[in-house]
Amino acid sequence: MSTQRDKIQALLTLAQHPNTPQAEAETALALASKLMQKHGLSHDDVADAKKPEDTAVVVRRFAVHGPYRVRRQNILYAIGLAHSCAGYRADDEDGACIVVFYGRDADITAAYTLFGAADMMGLRLLPKGDRSWRTSWWQGFQRGITEALAGAKKEFIAETPGSGLVLADRMKRAQSELRAKGPRLTGGYSYSDTSSGAYNSGHSAGRGFSSGSRSFTSGVRGEIG
Repeated sequence: MSTQRDKIQALLTLAQHPNTPQAEAETALALASKLMQKHGLSHDDVADAKKPEDTAVVVRRFAVHGPYRVRRQNILYAIGLAHSCAGYRADDEDGACIVVFYGRDADITAAYTLFGAADMMGLRLLPKGDRSWRTSWWQGFQRGITEALAGAKKEFIAETPGSGLVLADRMKRAQSELRAKGPRLTGGYSYSDTSSGAYNSGHSAGRGFSSGSRSFTSGVRGEIG
């Protein structure tokens, strides 16, 4: 198993290196996520066991490039919320959508790792159609992923007494840091035609996304203890 841990750590290091091309980083993240799910490993399992759990709230920025980037950044944002990260969508930079997260470094890394896998899945499954049809598909895909992650999180909390309080505290601390140091935010509204065939097709595909409930485990048992 140590070989698998080393391989996953190497993939994560490659994905997070500033000189790694975007496409190569996303591929590395997706593969790392798949290996962690296959072998039942969390980020704690992969990290150095001697390294103390870091509960500090940090801020990290991510750029989403390419086609349908607005819809894809919404998926990243939704996954971040599921992993106790508070955030916002910043102004675009150089044609890329920017998402800013506040939270524990391990939680943000877990969220971005899963986004890499979800993004690859969406690009692979995206059906043919005009831009309007595909945009609606991405909206449904995001909703399906949100529901799948909510189910996995609920399962983890049910199986791990006390974890719900830990995760809620993480989100509270992340939100407090965002309010203290982030910009003043205003709410927005996005309309989705949930009755369309494109939306329903994307929703069905997103519901099939599996993060494994272990994506929520990083440090939880240690904090409970």
